[in-house]
Amino acid sequence: MQSLRLRRFIPCVCAFLWLSAAFATSAEIRVIYPEFEPDIDGKEVDWIYGDYLMKNDQISVTIAAPIATRDANLTIRGIGASILDLTLNHPSNDQFSAFIPTAARYQFHDPSQVQIGRDGDAVFWQCRSSKSLAGDGTTATVRYRLVDGNAFVETTVWIEGDAAETVQAFDGVRADRSFAMEQSGSAAYCSDAFFRQTIGFKSPIGTEPPQWKNGRPAELHYSDQHVQRGDGMTTWTVLLYPATSPIDLLAVAEGSHRSPAMHTFEVPLQIPGGDHHAAVRRAKISLLSKTDSENADSTRFTLQTDDQGIAHARLVPGEYVVSHTAIGNTPFVLIVKSSDQPQTIRLGTSSPSGFTATVTDGDGNPIPAKATVYAADGDHPDFGPDSARTFVKNCVYAVHGQLHCPLDPGTYEIHFSRGPEYNSVTRQIQVGKETMTELSVQLDRVVDTRGWVSTELHSHSSPSGDNTSDQYGRVENLLCEQLEFAPCTEHNRISSYAPHLQQMQLSHLMATCTGMELTGNPLPANHQNAFPLHHHPHTQNGGGPRVDPNPVVQIERLAMWDGGSDKLVQMNHPNLHQIYGDLDVDGTPDKGFRGMIKWMDVIEVHPLETIFQDIASKPPNVREMRIPLFQWMQLLNQGYRIPGVVNTDAHYNHHGSGWLRNWFASSTDDPAAISTDEMIRQAEAGHIVMSTGPFLSVVGTSKTGETQAIPGDDLATDDGQVNVQVTVQCPNWLDVNRVALFINGRRSEEHDYTRKNSPELFADSDSVVKFDATITVQLDADAHLIVATIGEGMTMEKVMGEQYGKRPPIAVSNPIFVDVDGNGFQTNGDELGLPLPKSPH
Repeated sequence: MQSLRLRRFIPCVCAFLWLSAAFATSAEIRVIYPEFEPDIDGKEVDWIYGDYLMKNDQISVTIAAPIATRDANLTIRGIGASILDLTLNHPSNDQFSAFIPTAARYQFHDPSQVQIGRDGDAVFWQCRSSKSLAGDGTTATVRYRLVDGNAFVETTVWIEGDAAETVQAFDGVRADRSFAMEQSGSAAYCSDAFFRQTIGFKSPIGTEPPQWKNGRPAELHYSDQHVQRGDGMTTWTVLLYPATSPIDLLAVAEGSHRSPAMHTFEVPLQIPGGDHHAAVRRAKISLLSKTDSENADSTRFTLQTDDQGIAHARLVPGEYVVSHTAIGNTPFVLIVKSSDQPQTIRLGTSSPSGFTATVTDGDGNPIPAKATVYAADGDHPDFGPDSARTFVKNCVYAVHGQLHCPLDPGTYEIHFSRGPEYNSVTRQIQVGKETMTELSVQLDRVVDTRGWVSTELHSHSSPSGDNTSDQYGRVENLLCEQLEFAPCTEHNRISSYAPHLQQMQLSHLMATCTGMELTGNPLPANHQNAFPLHHHPHTQNGGGPRVDPNPVVQIERLAMWDGGSDKLVQMNHPNLHQIYGDLDVDGTPDKGFRGMIKWMDVIEVHPLETIFQDIASKPPNVREMRIPLFQWMQLLNQGYRIPGVVNTDAHYNHHGSGWLRNWFASSTDDPAAISTDEMIRQAEAGHIVMSTGPFLSVVGTSKTGETQAIPGDDLATDDGQVNVQVTVQCPNWLDVNRVALFINGRRSEEHDYTRKNSPELFADSDSVVKFDATITVQLDADAHLIVATIGEGMTMEKVMGEQYGKRPPIAVSNPIFVDVDGNGFQTNGDELGLPLPKSPH
């Protein structure tokens, strides 16, 4: 049993110690700090300064610093002593979220318990737990050990204490969304085929693979043959193998511990026109041992190439039948003989089929555009998952206006678009075998939005931790939907879109800034966005604040962050009923979280179509009271002048951003000249129109003065009469058939115009200007005026996709506040027939 004991004679090592040997395969371990940063690629890279890097010539491993405040992201918290990044060095491609020793049943929050050092031909990192969540008096110690030249990291857990022998042996794994949990031979593994990473888990003792148990995290359970118990101790060891694919894992996990040679597969799909084409070189490569090729039951392994047509795998020496398939290409088969030396294997292709397109504006300049491809018969093309970039499901994002799109032979309908200020163009093509159809597409900017810029204030990608979307793909999505201002708002992490825009050389087309969404409990009340915030790369939360269980404390902390700097604080998808005075949502008035309101600069109020619903006469159950737009109008009537906004809260890239947007008043129409400071001022002033696409212009005037009032402004009138000029513009893929005025949150029966009851006010379907009229309103007292327009019975499906496009075209203005008596605008306290809870305090 002595062999189970920890090697307590190993000395502690200085935190900044760099351990390495002179030869090439030597392993090393060090603390990460600005002068020594890991060279790790992949969309799930989570290391920060103060974490640890273990590395040899084969793999890289980062270990989270064992401190109480170490969170990887929104959903991976308290992650001290866990492996956050794990990848081969060549290719470096971290898609893995976390390996969590003991599945978080023990906390590792005491950095004084860390020991690092060299032990013969290996380096190690180990830490003793600071707390057992079971409270059973046991402690856990985890040790990671990396041997010179090995392609795996060895993980050992010791549980000590009187109750240690009763502790179940399992660890936790966070491998999200597109990972599959499998077993093969003596190894368990999780594999993400599209993003080309597999992680293998194998015990050095026993022949059974560990067993998966679904959950978040997934649990990796070890059998009795993997575990040693006795003398007040339970211990288990598992070897973690980063790999490109299951066949790559098989070569190292079932063979020698030393890695066989890496083979590179190239699929040279022909792409004309250089780097600025949106082009996909993705192919699936199938490998089957030649000796097994005549056995129908033999396992056939698949490799997914990256966007450049490259795939990697270590292979057991031998002959393989290699084939590949790619959309728009004829399948190709080759016999390959692998060896114990690295090889590059070039796979032939046919001439592709599909189309190429150049998309320009009315002046002939290439512009970012989205192409949505529909098959006339059968399934639509599927270029890649909704978390991918550039080619996403049946969408292509062409940020430079040029695309090369492979398609299998058949008939297709393609919708080219650039957001709702542009007409879309539809092309129907017949794709023949090995034929590329050339298209020239002109998208005309027909909607006049001078003085206004389009904004998206709330979207997400992989750094948020609750999704796996490529952040580069999010920026492509924003650009191709013609969002002109979009701060970066990942969950609980300050991040930036600027590097992606710089890589694309398109910083002049979209203004951005760093920000975050601070997301805590209770939900949904404790979600707030803020921007700009100072970004501290590779630090906890990117330098942003931590959450707090009290939403009032949390929003104040966020508002006052960075020394109280000027920023916009946005309340996200709120339950205003709960915030205003029903904290536990039981229908009995209480204090609520009303202290939050003074820190809110804007409030999300979607879905917009609820403004046309008769909620007051059909009140929902108090626990179903999350009707933000209706409750927002209630707040306006109580004197809270907090502007409304809409945002997509997009988490995936397939039509994710763009189907909801705000137009902010702006002193410039040039995205390159947009000032974040001005965007904050315009938002705080309520100079905002909210929309799923239609552009709504609302301008109020009166005889009292020459000043025009736009949404958010005050307007004085001596005689109670106000003229409201309403104009609705739509591109050729949108339309509206109703325009209504809302006075103090109530729809005016007098000023509710439809194409049926007032056809003279609506233009025909070919016109860009759908409605252009001056509405004269007679008021007896102060009131706020909101204008809304909708295309009832209409959708935006072909351009915005089946999920989001089923919603109607709709736009809602922020209110104009009308002062009738000359004493300044005063609220009327109207409850709209469905009162907000009144706090008894």
